[in-house]
Amino acid sequence: MTYSLFGALRAFMVALLAALAASSAPASAAPCASNCLQPGDHRIAIWSGGLLRSFLVHVPESYSGRDDVPLLLDLHGFSSNAADERQWSGQLRESDRRGFIAVWPDGVALSWNAYGCCFLGNALLVDDVAFLRSVVGEMKRRANIDDSRVYVTGISNGGGMAQRMACEAADVVTAVVSISFPLNTDQCRPARPISVTAIAATDDGTINYFGNPPPWPLPANLLGVPLGIQGARESLAAWKRLDGCSDELTRIQLKADVRVEEYRDCRAGTRAGLVTIVGGTHVLYSGYVGLGYSGDYVAPIDVAEYMWTNVFDR
Repeated sequence: MTYSLFGALRAFMVALLAALAASSAPASAAPCASNCLQPGDHRIAIWSGGLLRSFLVHVPESYSGRDDVPLLLDLHGFSSNAADERQWSGQLRESDRRGFIAVWPDGVALSWNAYGCCFLGNALLVDDVAFLRSVVGEMKRRANIDDSRVYVTGISNGGGMAQRMACEAADVVTAVVSISFPLNTDQCRPARPISVTAIAATDDGTINYFGNPPPWPLPANLLGVPLGIQGARESLAAWKRLDGCSDELTRIQLKADVRVEEYRDCRAGTRAGLVTIVGGTHVLYSGYVGLGYSGDYVAPIDVAEYMWTNVFDR
């Protein structure tokens, strides 16, 4: 009788501990059940905000659907498009190397509604946050995506949109890397702390590394839209505050013309960083052709490899 009671109690405790362990473990992504993506290249169209929007997808050969994988959204700059970003950003190569699924969405009229930029996306108040949220949702339905590794990057106007996603979609996005565009708003209210790294060049002739005030006598903001450009260091300071980082700043001279500054002691294990390329251009993709670039520029770092090694998969 005593033995039976002890055995029953032990079985109950084992079951209780197993239940507690299961409840505390992070929820894993559900494998795709229908209309699942296979390795290869795809174009997907969805409706968002009354508009038919589309995006390119690359599923690496290593993807089987059995294990969950990271998802990266890679956003083109103003006057560019998804195919151009896919060709030059380096993320296609990294997808095959590292096994993540890469997505290149198209903005409306070659633009994104980022903070204070650009063209029709901004002027028409296109809800690009809702669109990119829908892209993530569609990818989770059609592939086995790791919920804890959903990343966004972009360059120029796309970098600004990546910053906006950090502010307005931190509940679904894990980390962001913005190239050649600062936060550029004082209205950022992330749902939770999120790691944000900016990569910026001091000789950027399009988005000034040191910032530009709005033309006199215009105010800094008009109806919530920034009229100037925030400096890269001011953007870093803003993310330090938003992520609740300590004052300890780690500085690394990565190369003679590349320095890294990073706040590593931030809430929920997040980080806020700035990679400064002394000299450099607005488009920091080696060999880029277009927008006046002839293809002879060689960036001092491969930005795609850098962000996966030092921000996303560190």
